[in-house]
Amino acid sequence: MLCGETVGQPLKGAAAKAGEWAAVGNRVFDKLADGRSAIFVFAADALVSGGIQGLGTIRGGTPRHRTRPEFLQLIRDLTSDGSVDGVLMTPADAEQLAQQERLFDARDVTPIVRMNAETNLWNPRFGNYRQQYSLPFSTLPPLEAGYCDAVARDCHVRIGLYSITLNNDVYHDEQTLNAYLRFAQTVGQMDDFGHFLEVFLPNVNRRGLSDEHCGAYVADSIVRTMSYLRLRERPLLIKTEYTTPKNWRELCDFDPSMAIGALGGPRTSARNTLQLAADVRVNGGRAILFGRSVFDDDRPVAMARALRSVMDGTTVEDALAAHQRG
Repeated sequence: MLCGETVGQPLKGAAAKAGEWAAVGNRVFDKLADGRSAIFVFAADALVSGGIQGLGTIRGGTPRHRTRPEFLQLIRDLTSDGSVDGVLMTPADAEQLAQQERLFDARDVTPIVRMNAETNLWNPRFGNYRQQYSLPFSTLPPLEAGYCDAVARDCHVRIGLYSITLNNDVYHDEQTLNAYLRFAQTVGQMDDFGHFLEVFLPNVNRRGLSDEHCGAYVADSIVRTMSYLRLRERPLLIKTEYTTPKNWRELCDFDPSMAIGALGGPRTSARNTLQLAADVRVNGGRAILFGRSVFDDDRPVAMARALRSVMDGTTVEDALAAHQRG
């Protein structure tokens, strides 16, 4: 059992979970519970995908890949800065920072751990996994995800992220959805732990569909999947790709009980990153979960501050000017 888990208690919805948990790192829970505040999570889980080249580039002199100790320090810096509401980490980094260092104990920034790394995420150099149908792959059993101290039952992580990719292929999608439903049902029995769901656009079987059509396919897949879940099994937040204003507004407006957030994708420019955050917010999104567009920036802390200000209502031009000043 995890953190005082009691099977058989009355079911409570995801929103009730978010509002009732009292623990360190409460900012994401508090913002989910109030139903209005914009949420910014630093997606620091890139190591599950890209390996050595996945943590961004250190520029100045000869460019080189950022090392894991340097990346851990960036997480510490962003957490201390306070511009982010949560940090999504790999299982190994969550153990290091949340449990061993207790980085989040004296702060309200919320630690989040990635629970799976489906094969659509696998992106080693010279690999071709992402050109194949995505399959489920679990990285962390739910009952171990809280990083609880064995004696004190003191849990350091209370949210896990689970991702799925649906490819409009009945065989592979059936495997993916069955794996996710088993995960959601398990987490639904845990009083001290909830989850975010990440839903990617198809990585293989687009059959000539535009991004707008793929966005509609994913939106329908999200609401269809939510209909299979009882309240307690539902995700606290759903993360997916922003495609068009029409797709996004339709998804965000469909069911007010679903909090919708956007993934960031690769960095193109500071302006594009800030504009994406603004588009997500003005079209009804509750959250951004950005990683590479932050840590691949020349000034990651300044970019995080600029994104925070956009999510809080600052114009893109004003946020960009602040970012350029550093």
